[in-house]
Amino acid sequence: MTRLFASAALIALAAACAPADTPTPPVAEAGPVLSYTDAFVMEPIGGRDLTMGGLTLSVEGGDVTLTGASSPSFGTIELHTMSMTDGQMQMRQVESFLITESEALELKRGGNHFMMFDVGQDVVSGETVDITLNLDADGEPMTLVVEAEVRAIGE
Repeated sequence: MTRLFASAALIALAAACAPADTPTPPVAEAGPVLSYTDAFVMEPIGGRDLTMGGLTLSVEGGDVTLTGASSPSFGTIELHTMSMTDGQMQMRQVESFLITESEALELKRGGNHFMMFDVGQDVVSGETVDITLNLDADGEPMTLVVEAEVRAIGE
Protein backbone atom coordinates (compact mmCIF):
# COMPACT_ATOMS: atom_id res chain seq x y z
CA MET A 1 0.00 0.00 0.00
CA THR A 2 1.36 3.46 -0.85
CA ARG A 3 0.09 6.72 0.55
CA LEU A 4 1.07 10.23 -0.58
CA PHE A 5 1.15 13.47 1.39
CA ALA A 6 1.91 17.00 0.15
CA SER A 7 3.10 19.51 2.71
CA ALA A 8 1.46 22.50 1.01
CA ALA A 9 -1.75 22.81 -0.94
CA LEU A 10 -1.81 24.59 -4.28
CA ILE A 11 -3.65 27.93 -4.46
CA ALA A 12 -7.04 27.69 -6.19
CA LEU A 13 -7.63 29.54 -9.40
CA ALA A 14 -9.66 32.18 -7.59
CA ALA A 15 -7.62 34.88 -9.30
CA ALA A 16 -9.39 34.08 -12.57
CA CYS A 17 -12.65 35.30 -11.05
CA ALA A 18 -11.16 38.45 -9.48
CA PRO A 19 -11.34 41.89 -11.13
CA ALA A 20 -8.53 42.64 -13.58
CA ASP A 21 -6.89 45.22 -11.29
CA THR A 22 -6.62 42.77 -8.37
CA PRO A 23 -3.05 41.50 -7.98
CA THR A 24 -2.60 37.80 -8.49
CA PRO A 25 -1.44 36.09 -5.29
CA PRO A 26 1.86 34.24 -5.53
CA VAL A 27 1.65 30.51 -6.09
CA ALA A 28 2.62 28.56 -2.99
CA GLU A 29 5.61 26.34 -3.49
CA ALA A 30 4.83 22.67 -3.16
CA GLY A 31 6.83 21.12 -0.38
CA PRO A 32 8.22 17.63 -0.04
CA VAL A 33 5.92 14.76 -0.95
CA LEU A 34 6.16 11.64 1.20
CA SER A 35 5.15 8.09 0.37
CA TYR A 36 5.34 4.94 2.45
CA THR A 37 5.10 1.21 1.96
CA ASP A 38 5.10 -1.86 4.16
CA ALA A 39 4.07 -0.16 7.43
CA PHE A 40 3.83 -2.83 10.11
CA VAL A 41 3.79 -3.52 13.84
CA MET A 42 4.63 -6.87 15.38
CA GLU A 43 2.05 -8.39 17.70
CA PRO A 44 3.64 -8.44 21.20
CA ILE A 45 5.17 -11.75 22.27
CA GLY A 46 3.61 -13.54 25.22
CA GLY A 47 1.61 -10.68 26.66
CA ARG A 48 4.58 -8.32 26.82
CA ASP A 49 3.88 -4.61 26.91
CA LEU A 50 6.34 -3.67 24.14
CA THR A 51 6.89 -4.42 20.49
CA MET A 52 8.54 -3.04 17.36
CA GLY A 53 7.45 -1.79 13.98
CA GLY A 54 8.70 -0.39 10.73
CA LEU A 55 8.01 0.93 7.25
CA THR A 56 9.78 2.30 4.20
CA LEU A 57 9.44 6.07 3.86
CA SER A 58 10.43 7.94 0.69
CA VAL A 59 10.44 11.64 -0.20
CA GLU A 60 10.44 13.74 -3.36
CA GLY A 61 10.96 17.48 -3.45
CA GLY A 62 13.41 17.96 -0.59
CA ASP A 63 14.93 16.33 2.44
CA VAL A 64 12.75 15.55 5.45
CA THR A 65 13.68 14.48 8.98
CA LEU A 66 11.57 11.99 10.94
CA THR A 67 11.55 13.42 14.47
CA GLY A 68 9.04 11.17 16.24
CA ALA A 69 5.88 9.10 16.12
CA SER A 70 2.74 8.61 18.20
CA SER A 71 -0.38 6.47 18.19
CA PRO A 72 -3.44 5.96 20.36
CA SER A 73 -2.47 2.26 20.30
CA PHE A 74 0.80 2.86 22.20
CA GLY A 75 1.83 4.91 25.20
CA THR A 76 5.21 5.78 23.67
CA ILE A 77 6.95 5.23 20.34
CA GLU A 78 10.72 5.71 20.13
CA LEU A 79 13.06 5.78 17.12
CA HIS A 80 15.83 3.18 17.49
CA THR A 81 18.99 2.15 15.70
CA MET A 82 20.25 -1.43 15.82
CA SER A 83 23.80 -2.59 15.32
CA MET A 84 25.84 -5.70 16.05
CA THR A 85 28.99 -5.28 18.13
CA ASP A 86 31.10 -8.34 18.97
CA GLY A 87 28.10 -10.58 18.22
CA GLN A 88 25.83 -8.57 20.54
CA MET A 89 22.73 -6.70 19.32
CA GLN A 90 22.76 -3.08 20.47
CA MET A 91 19.67 -0.92 20.20
CA ARG A 92 19.88 2.81 20.89
CA GLN A 93 17.20 5.46 20.96
CA VAL A 94 17.87 8.34 18.54
CA GLU A 95 16.22 11.73 18.12
CA SER A 96 15.68 11.55 14.34
CA PHE A 97 16.28 9.91 10.98
CA LEU A 98 17.02 11.85 7.77
CA ILE A 99 15.09 10.92 4.60
CA THR A 100 16.50 12.16 1.28
CA GLU A 101 15.39 11.82 -2.32
CA SER A 102 18.36 9.56 -2.96
CA GLU A 103 17.90 7.36 0.13
CA ALA A 104 14.58 6.16 1.52
CA LEU A 105 14.32 5.41 5.23
CA GLU A 106 13.81 1.72 5.92
CA LEU A 107 12.73 0.78 9.43
CA LYS A 108 12.64 -3.02 9.77
CA ARG A 109 13.25 -6.08 11.91
CA GLY A 110 16.97 -6.53 12.47
CA GLY A 111 17.71 -2.88 11.63
CA ASN A 112 16.63 0.61 12.52
CA HIS A 113 13.04 0.46 13.79
CA PHE A 114 10.22 1.88 15.92
CA MET A 115 10.17 0.65 19.52
CA MET A 116 6.66 0.77 21.00
CA PHE A 117 5.78 0.70 24.69
CA ASP A 118 2.50 0.41 26.65
CA VAL A 119 0.88 -1.63 23.89
CA GLY A 120 -2.92 -1.28 23.63
CA GLN A 121 -5.45 -4.11 23.41
CA ASP A 122 -6.09 -3.31 19.71
CA VAL A 123 -2.60 -4.46 18.66
CA VAL A 124 -3.69 -7.90 17.46
CA SER A 125 -2.48 -9.84 14.42
CA GLY A 126 -4.60 -9.14 11.35
CA GLU A 127 -5.71 -5.69 12.52
CA THR A 128 -4.32 -2.28 11.57
CA VAL A 129 -3.27 0.65 13.73
CA ASP A 130 -2.70 4.28 12.83
CA ILE A 131 0.67 5.85 13.55
CA THR A 132 1.26 9.60 13.21
CA LEU A 133 4.75 10.45 12.01
CA ASN A 134 6.19 13.82 13.04
CA LEU A 135 8.57 15.26 10.49
CA ASP A 136 10.54 18.39 9.80
CA ALA A 137 11.02 19.81 6.30
CA ASP A 138 13.59 22.60 6.46
CA GLY A 139 12.12 24.00 9.68
CA GLU A 140 8.50 23.40 8.72
CA PRO A 141 6.68 20.75 10.78
CA MET A 142 4.81 18.03 8.91
CA THR A 143 2.74 15.05 9.96
CA LEU A 144 1.82 11.91 8.11
CA VAL A 145 -0.64 9.31 9.37
CA VAL A 146 0.26 5.79 8.26
CA GLU A 147 -1.85 2.67 8.53
CA ALA A 148 0.27 -0.18 9.88
CA GLU A 149 -0.62 -3.87 9.61
CA VAL A 150 -0.25 -5.84 12.85
CA ARG A 151 1.72 -9.01 12.07
CA ALA A 152 2.08 -12.21 14.05
CA ILE A 153 5.54 -13.52 14.90
CA GLY A 154 7.01 -15.21 11.84
CA GLU A 155 5.18 -13.04 9.28
